[in-house]
Amino acid sequence: MDGLNDTQRYFVEEHIEDFRDGLIVRRELIRRVAIVVGSAATAVTLLAACDLSPRSTATTSPTAAAATASPTQGLVAQPFATPPPAATTDGITVRENDPRIGVSRPEIKGTDGVSLMAYVAKPNVSGRVPGVMVIHENRGQTEHIRDVVRRAATAGFVAVNIDLTARQGGGEKLGDAVTGAIGNLPLQQKLADHTAALIYLKANTSGAVGAVGFCFGGGEVWNLLAAGADLKAAVPYYGPQPSNYQDIGSKAKGATLAVYAEQDTRITSTGPQMEEQLKKAGVPNQLLVFPGVNHAFHNDTGARYAPEAAQRAWVATIDWFRKYLA
Repeated sequence: MDGLNDTQRYFVEEHIEDFRDGLIVRRELIRRVAIVVGSAATAVTLLAACDLSPRSTATTSPTAAAATASPTQGLVAQPFATPPPAATTDGITVRENDPRIGVSRPEIKGTDGVSLMAYVAKPNVSGRVPGVMVIHENRGQTEHIRDVVRRAATAGFVAVNIDLTARQGGGEKLGDAVTGAIGNLPLQQKLADHTAALIYLKANTSGAVGAVGFCFGGGEVWNLLAAGADLKAAVPYYGPQPSNYQDIGSKAKGATLAVYAEQDTRITSTGPQMEEQLKKAGVPNQLLVFPGVNHAFHNDTGARYAPEAAQRAWVATIDWFRKYLA
């Protein structure tokens, strides 16, 4: 993995795990890794040094410090939109014409003047309410991510997502090439784009802003905390640990709920280190590990979707934001 940056390494390891878990075949593994590293030859050389054996289905126990969600609780109706009871094919659970919300695509620009393809949903209520940044996974802005933005709006927040690959046309235009584009994004550019979204939210909300991100986006939430972003609350879902994670101990400002999956051992095993840094920062924090589920369990368009865990995690997320963005 020498020569890869944090994001590229994370993507390659993610693809290897998909292969080891039987979700993709070897040819597809090579194709996906080649997109990240630049060529099939480089991918083959890199993979030759990796463990590609099938993974055991056994799970590890959550860390003692982490709260463990009950595996027996069923779906519970909520007054706001939550992940669906079964996987979807189109990623839509809250439609744009839902009477609870309004949807727009405001012109949020990066420091270079490029439109960041912002997607915003806000509740149809009077007065100013808190804001939430929704940070996408490794596919850029998808219909699923736009749906998460709309779900957050039904819970009373102004929510926004920007596509970090907007300069390359956006995730939906890039297709499978999106992981290569994301993997080559400089950290400072990503942070600047997140800051543009943060500035928009501060100007169009009560001023209290939080961030939630999934997979790659969870890692971006950690990056924001390590950079000292002005967030009052943060919820990274199974986010990869950044190489400068120790900066969180001196710079993090937001109350942080870290969501993990028990079977996602590569990511979940870093939880205790992240918790240590959050405690050093002196911010309210909680690690929540969901048993019996794997990476990306919240994405209702993915192969690892787990409805009960997804709903409980989302309800915990909304409760966290309501507590710390009030």
